[in-house]
Amino acid sequence: MKLQALRLFLRVMELGSLAAAAKSLNISQSAASRLLSGLEHGTGLRLFHRDRMRLVPTPEGTSFFAEVRRVLMAVDDLPRVARRVAGGTRVRLRIVSMPRFAASLLAPAVAHFHRLHPEVEVEVAIVHRRELELAVANQSFDLGIGALPLHNPGIDSQPLLDLPAVVVLPAGHPLARRKSLGARDLAAESVIVLGADTQLRHDVEAMFAAEGIALHPKMVVDSLEFACRLVSEGAGVTVADSLTPVTLGVGKLAVVPWRPRILFHVGVLLPALMPPSHSVEQFLDGLRRVARRLGGRLSRA
Repeated sequence: MKLQALRLFLRVMELGSLAAAAKSLNISQSAASRLLSGLEHGTGLRLFHRDRMRLVPTPEGTSFFAEVRRVLMAVDDLPRVARRVAGGTRVRLRIVSMPRFAASLLAPAVAHFHRLHPEVEVEVAIVHRRELELAVANQSFDLGIGALPLHNPGIDSQPLLDLPAVVVLPAGHPLARRKSLGARDLAAESVIVLGADTQLRHDVEAMFAAEGIALHPKMVVDSLEFACRLVSEGAGVTVADSLTPVTLGVGKLAVVPWRPRILFHVGVLLPALMPPSHSVEQFLDGLRRVARRLGGRLSRA
């Protein structure tokens, strides 16, 4: 598999056309067409539908795009890695997190770790669940922070924090005065949810199904933080963990506990076949302190 073919595929996905991608890489369109065909033949994947003059990504192509981007980012980072090794800086901590937990859990833990261990180079990536799972399982990162449960033989998961489910509404919404809310209460509301391949979406669908209510979302978004931002603008309501709306501030938001009480589980993800380094153990000590502090704060809220 040629790196140039992977770079071409990446550019086609980013720019939307083979001609633009070929121009950006300074190759002819005919050469680009041969490279792309060779990549599809070599991978056994149909990456695009041909629609007259357009290339429309297939579901396989969209999934492959995320992996190609990750691989090429690592390749492009090799010169920096070489400089780091040549300069004698060998201690590095690589952390990956889902967006939901980056600001509230990860940022304070990283800042604390850096104050205590400034000699350690810290690399942080914020990705979605599927990319996080692959990144930890293939040992591209030393540890991850993500939603549980997660069933992958390449990952050891450890519980970190349990977060009660809540309904997030615009401040002043009539339902904001309730002591608790369930699926039936939201049947007439514009519900904002995450994508179908996310753990939170699966959890919310199960919560609605438990009450015999079908979930019919009005908006599907890529980020729980963005869903809460939409709620603050009056665009609808969403079901979230109790941590995310608190970190955004409650000025425009109202938070009501879910009925019956449901817990979302957050965990630390470690590569199963890679013993944690001393730096990982030190970071986890600080991360667990942050988690305990947040848990106490939420229990008093």
